[in-house]
Parts: sequence; C-alpha cells; structure tokens
Amino acid sequence: MKLSDLLKSNTVTLDCTPESDDQLLRCIAKIASGTDSMAGISEEVIYKALSDRERLSSTAWGHGVAIPHCRMAALSDFTVGLIILSEGIDFHAADEEKVFLFPFVIGPENEPRAHLRLLSSLAQAFRDRKLRESLKETSTADDAIEILLGRISPETAVDKGSGKKLIHVFIQDEGVFDELLQVFAAADTSSSMIMDADESTRFLMNIPFFAGFWNTDIQHFNKIIISVVRNELVYAVVRNIEFICGPLSERNDIMVTVSDLQSVYGALES
Repeated sequence: MKLSDLLKSNTVTLDCTPESDDQLLRCIAKIASGTDSMAGISEEVIYKALSDRERLSSTAWGHGVAIPHCRMAALSDFTVGLIILSEGIDFHAADEEKVFLFPFVIGPENEPRAHLRLLSSLAQAFRDRKLRESLKETSTADDAIEILLGRISPETAVDKGSGKKLIHVFIQDEGVFDELLQVFAAADTSSSMIMDADESTRFLMNIPFFAGFWNTDIQHFNKIIISVVRNELVYAVVRNIEFICGPLSERNDIMVTVSDLQSVYGALES
C-alpha cells in the first residue's frame, strides 16, 4: 500500500470554508462519502467516527497542521485526502496557532499498522516548513498532490533487490527520540524494536585508572532502535532520520549503522 495510490484529486480540495473544527470534520465526511472505498456509508456515520476520535485528543500537532483520522469497522480500504484552507481555524493545537492544512486518513478497523504507517508518513512530510508553505500557496488539487508526494517519495533507492538490511539507530538525544520512532512506524519495515542501552562511560567511571574523568551523577539517555528494512527503503529511512536530526556527520549523539542480512525468519509485532 502506497500513499501515492490512495491520494486522489477527488479527496483533495481547496474549496472548503469551515469556521470551526466541527464544520471541518463535516467537510472531511462529505469528501470521504463520495469515494469508492466509503460507498454505502453516510456522511453522518463518518462524521461521528471522526468526532469520536477527536474527542480523545486533538489531532492538531502545531505549525498550522492537523491530521484528523479514524478507523471504521465497515471499511475494507483506506481513504486519504487533504483540505487546504485559505483562512485558518482554531483546531485546539498545543501551540495555539490556527490550522490551515488538514491531511486526513480514514481506514479499516483491522489495519492498525497500515494506519499508523500512513499517519507517520504524513506527519514526517508536514514537518517540512517549505512543504507547508508550498501547499498553502498552491491553487489546484493536482498541484497539491504533486507537492506532497514529491516530499514523501524517495528520490533514489540503494542496493535494489529483494533482500533486507538491519538498521541500528543509537540515540543519546531524548528530544528527537519520539520523532525517530515515527520514521520506522512510517516505513514498511518487517520488524522493529527498542532497547535500553548503557554507554561505556558508566562502566569506565568505575575503573580506578579512569577515576575522576566523569561525574558519577551523569545520567545519559541511551536508546537503540533496531529494525529490519527492505533494501529499497534504506535510503528513505536514513534521509528521514537526517531530516529530523540534521546531517549525521555533524552529530555526536546519534549514530546509524546499516548491515547486510543473509536471511530472515519470522517477524515481530511492532
């Protein structure tokens, strides 16, 4: 499943003029009810599902963006779209900014992992300030789709083939950890897991020869993300990591390693 296959011109609009969060959700429901994947489902039912999810917590995450979404038992496929407003509305964002950009996802109840990947892909893309500005200035649905997919789609691939790579991301910056997790939630990975880690400092400070070099009160954040990724997705994963962290060559608290895998048996639930 690819976002490029789901995002269609009939689910992208620049013509909605809601004055409230409730009206915005009704705009989404109206758009979604006209798609093939939502055939037979009324606007009211879709609106209620979106509203129920929104009541749990706002899907606005700042910088003028919200990603309304919900899962519905009656669906067999995803509906993905985008509403661009010329006048922003209050959508209860944590930064209290008005929201102009509303990518949305409505998916089947029994596809939580695919739903998470779509949400994470959109969240990563909309972190890009240039993307947000370009979308706010666009004038047609087709242009908006081209701009958005141009940010999400990898420019090139590495080591094409049917094999897989093992990626380790060593993280000592707690501030970027949650965002890095979303990179792997968005990628179509076979399996991912998180490990707590102790760096060498903790052990070296207890060796008499090195006594006095470190403050014994120092507590570092140390996590490792381990993921099995298809060869053709490795470039995109590393690119998205650098989009969050900046050039890895300039960091001394983030390290990424990529290793060949001869064979893989089984999988892990993420």
